[in-house]
Amino acid sequence: MRKLSSILLASCAALILAAASVSAADVQTVALFNPAAFETPESIQFDRHGNAYISMALTGEIRKIAPDGTQTTLAFLPVRPDVQPCQNGFGLPIMGAIALDQQGNVYASVTSCSLADLGVWKVSPDGAISLLAQLPADAAPNGIAYHAGQLYVADTLGGRVFRIAADGRTPPQIWTDSPLLTPVPLPLTPGPNGIQIFRNEVYVSVSDRAHVVAFPIRGKGTAGEGRIHVSGIGLDDFAFDVQGNLYGTTDPFNTVVRVTPDGQIEVLLTAADGLDGPTAAAFGVRNDSKNLYITNAAFPFFPGPTPRRPSLLRFDVGIPGKPRP
Repeated sequence: MRKLSSILLASCAALILAAASVSAADVQTVALFNPAAFETPESIQFDRHGNAYISMALTGEIRKIAPDGTQTTLAFLPVRPDVQPCQNGFGLPIMGAIALDQQGNVYASVTSCSLADLGVWKVSPDGAISLLAQLPADAAPNGIAYHAGQLYVADTLGGRVFRIAADGRTPPQIWTDSPLLTPVPLPLTPGPNGIQIFRNEVYVSVSDRAHVVAFPIRGKGTAGEGRIHVSGIGLDDFAFDVQGNLYGTTDPFNTVVRVTPDGQIEVLLTAADGLDGPTAAAFGVRNDSKNLYITNAAFPFFPGPTPRRPSLLRFDVGIPGKPRP
């Protein structure tokens, strides 16, 4: 564990040193949130109309931001901080990532302090909520991705990926528990974290192992053998462009990196560009598809600038993002 900790810290230090030579990029602030109200934007996705949906990790709120900047609350999900001692293995009430389907339903990972509410929740376009799939007490659902009627959910504590039918007609199943996903663990560092799908492969960032693993989806929907796509960097969540470049966030190390299909790492943004705990990235849609949007969670339990700056940033990378499902 000490050896891996050294590798992870060394890789992050190398990124910070490399970033020192990068000039300030043209980054725009789309929205600012209130740290005093524990507004910590964890995950972001866009619907086909250009509306952004953001999960507020510590409050359970799903915030909707229209293209004109108008903000509304779509729903609150039961993270249940009132249940003490917290019943989940993570020890904190927290909402992880979100995913959208073609109909505009939002799916969210909820590691509630109430075991009855721990799992994946579905939110309809009109804000109605329902528990789609309850997950085991030893799970901490985090990253989530939608593909062909199925949800793929990274389990931070259990070192596995669950597969859940979006219609809820079948129980959740362990899609893979490959040793490449097994948490180390390291203090305050998740195991399987972000998850996305590109060209029929499921990519999972394993933060404490400082690598991203890809699993092919076989013809019958089963998981193929995992391969390490990139190593030496601990990512939170990430997004793909149409060329297969991966854009990853490194909360709490305050960088956004681009990983080429052959595994080359380039630092694009740093704290000098306004990063404060970047947790997720997603591309806009239609005429906005070359813009990468980044959530700054500014979690209070991680170090950061004073004052803290939970926010949504926008950065033109010059390449369209992978089309949404």
